[in-house]
Amino acid sequence: MAKKPDYPFERLDYGETKEVVPGIHWIRMPLPFALNHVNLWLISDGDGWTIIDTGYNTEETREIWESVFADLLDRKPINRVIVTHFHPDHVSLAGWLIEKWDIPLWMTYSEWMQAQLNRFGGPTADIDARMKFYTEHGMEQSGIDGYRKTRPDFSKIILPLPTGFRRMVDAEKFVIGDHNWQVITGGGHSPEHAALWCEDRNVLISGDQVLPRISTNISLQCNEPDGDPLRLYLDSLEKFRHLPKDVFVLPSHDRPFYGLHARIDALGEHHAERLDAAVEACEKPKTARELIPHLFRRELDQHQLGFAIGEAMAHANYLVTDGRLSKSRGDDGIIRFSQV
Repeated sequence: MAKKPDYPFERLDYGETKEVVPGIHWIRMPLPFALNHVNLWLISDGDGWTIIDTGYNTEETREIWESVFADLLDRKPINRVIVTHFHPDHVSLAGWLIEKWDIPLWMTYSEWMQAQLNRFGGPTADIDARMKFYTEHGMEQSGIDGYRKTRPDFSKIILPLPTGFRRMVDAEKFVIGDHNWQVITGGGHSPEHAALWCEDRNVLISGDQVLPRISTNISLQCNEPDGDPLRLYLDSLEKFRHLPKDVFVLPSHDRPFYGLHARIDALGEHHAERLDAAVEACEKPKTARELIPHLFRRELDQHQLGFAIGEAMAHANYLVTDGRLSKSRGDDGIIRFSQV
């Protein structure tokens, strides 16, 4: 059995803040989903502060931010916003913060570009293209209708972003306050996710790449139907192996924790078990939709079902690349996977 993460702090209430390391504050913001919160980070930065991720675009989140600005900042300004990746719980209020404080946005290029594409109805934000993709992989009409109802409209959720930004690249080092930080990029969950590692403080802001309890969503996208995002993700996890075993991890969901290496091992084992289950299930041809009960043992709501079929497709494509499954399209236009 995998070793459980060591949590030094209890869960915060929404809008509550806590200094988890001197000069690094944890802020817990609400989300309107089954995954009901996101963690944001505020780092002391010389004469001001650096914000890591922004929260979801709701009036409640903006009100919490205003309270933080009034009570926590000690009359120091925000110097910059760093966004780990393009998903709306991380980026959607970046434009509001940047306009409010007249500050730069820092992101990797792929994440900034994907956020811009989603704002303007790009391929992964095109609900019709996504639903056609899900239908080809066996999603029933009730699932399609349910996902349409619950899928957020990125053009309304993500506020306008600046046309210019400060690009971050893998292994880049930069200073926040008195400390050096290094970028560690990863794929699979998003194109070029940026985690931040501070060696002299032994702190990792892991974003969504390493979470202490739930597994990061790894979904196949309709604009890359033959992609292999799960392989990208598992390869990315190995980029954290060189960090000290006692590194303090600040994730985007759940609580700050110790136990990075054990968690990486557990995630690898989790996906290996899922891959084996998918192969076993495909003794007779299966659609990705039909694989979901073999990969997820819990009840899924309409919103979660969309993530689940994305995960099922990602696992199946990984196995196709490995030569353990084959993929074919039937006369009915539906894609199925079979044991080789």
